[in-house]
Amino acid sequence: MTMRSAMERLSGDRVTENTVRDVLELLRINAGRGLSSRDIAQRLERPEVSVEMILSELARAFVLKKDGSAYSYDNDPVNNLDVDRFMRRTDSHNALVQSNVARFRDRYGFR
Repeated sequence: MTMRSAMERLSGDRVTENTVRDVLELLRINAGRGLSSRDIAQRLERPEVSVEMILSELARAFVLKKDGSAYSYDNDPVNNLDVDRFMRRTDSHNALVQSNVARFRDRYGFR
């Protein structure tokens, strides 16, 4: 299982992708330390239901480890490559969207 399989089971909207990115970034920073879905949702200021859904799909795809009610990042080299690829793709997509919004504002005078 891979990051791609987890993302295929989640809705492919921008909000979900950004939430997945934030969840992965938080868990990578806290590597080796398990966090509950409630802790993650509070730290990211996101609804616990959506965070729990994302966490369960990432654990099902073996991107995260689940120990009871705590989730931790699986620091496997292959997993790291897959997650890094997802993070770069999400970052470049966000930069493109921001660039398009800036061009729209410049063109039509919105500031």
